Amino acid sequence: MSTIFENDVSETGTSFIMHKNADKTWNAGGEVVGLDKIMICPDTIKTGWGMWNGTYETKYSDVPFVKIPKPEEGFKEAFSMNIYTNDNKQYLWSRFSFGEYQAYKKLAVEFYIDIEANKGKVPVFAYTNTHEVIELKALNINVPLFTFLGWKDRPADFVVPVWEEPMIADGEVSMSEKVAAATQAQIDRQELTDDDIPF
Repeated sequence: MSTIFENDVSETGTSFIMHKNADKTWNAGGEVVGLDKIMICPDTIKTGWGMWNGTYETKYSDVPFVKIPKPEEGFKEAFSMNIYTNDNKQYLWSRFSFGEYQAYKKLAVEFYIDIEANKGKVPVFAYTNTHEVIELKALNINVPLFTFLGWKDRPADFVVPVWEEPMIADGEVSMSEKVAAATQAQIDRQELTDDDIPF
């Protein structure tokens, strides 16, 4: 069974990234990746709750960094944000593992108060390649550690992907020109006719 993290790359080159606790490595697209320095897009930060119950489910606050009530038993604290590396790779770091959430909190506390004063800039961090170990009864949690380097101008290549879906209201489908063009291209490639519609 595949997961949403395997070989998942968007048109903009963004893929999911995760930190594997057991071997202390970063993984994207099913492969180990190296991290040196990262930039965080403050506009994409989400905080809330997540869980796995056969599918991934998340509930995020309308306002980042503001805690919301736990939706139900089984949910764990979660975060999501786009990052950009110094080797020009973009990742969506969206997780609810305990260790990664602790890493996120350590990152966020360094910059969240200064977001408004630094509009148009991004916070930069260096991955230290070290971990804080939190000892629990069943296992040790390895929290990846970063050092805050300051605020920098956002690189032109750090473009946040636009996740667009058609909207349906009152039985009418509306979508952006980009989504409409992609939909039409798919229809043209498959040469669909009214006979293909099952109702």
